[in-house]
Amino acid sequence: MTTAAATPVPRFDQFYRHTELTRLLQDYAAAAPQIIGLSSLGKSFEGRDIWLLTLTNRHTGEDIDKPAFWVDGNIHAAELTAMMKLA
Repeated sequence: MTTAAATPVPRFDQFYRHTELTRLLQDYAAAAPQIIGLSSLGKSFEGRDIWLLTLTNRHTGEDIDKPAFWVDGNIHAAELTAMMKLA
């Protein structure tokens, strides 16, 4: 029997670089694979993954077959810093 990883707790007293933010997203996906999916939409100009985190109850069907709500952020240089200050 496998157990899911512990749910990560983000820190709001630090600035997450791309590598650290990637790890945090991967940890969320590992902690709750039944509702969290992580995929790359493509690569940035600098060759880094542009992450898409999908929240859905997989037991009730695929995410593309249900109504959706899109939220995006951290797509401009200052947004990541601003997001870290919201806490």
